[in-house]
Amino acid sequence: MSGREDSGSSLEAPRVLAESGRVKRYVFKPSGRVRWIVVGRERDYLLLPEAPYCSCDDFYFRVLHRQKPRCYHLEAFEIAQREKLYEEIEEEDSWYDRLMNEWTSD
Repeated sequence: MSGREDSGSSLEAPRVLAESGRVKRYVFKPSGRVRWIVVGRERDYLLLPEAPYCSCDDFYFRVLHRQKPRCYHLEAFEIAQREKLYEEIEEEDSWYDRLMNEWTSD
């Protein structure tokens, strides 16, 4: 994935992601584990907001090198959570490993 999607070239990009329903809150049952995902143009990005962490290239190349405070996926999460714009998806715990592998593979 190129860094183009993650560049945050528009200040409106996080709001567009949030308002278009691309922020997902996965709740796994019965464990109650929660994982946040932002659906990108080319792949899904795993967020760990409490860290804060995002699996996008922008996070690795710009946020970790302190060129910017956060990627626009984390900004979209903040908007979606604050304004309740996310979709909540319930999955069985048996899907957890498979989905985590999908979200963390290149």
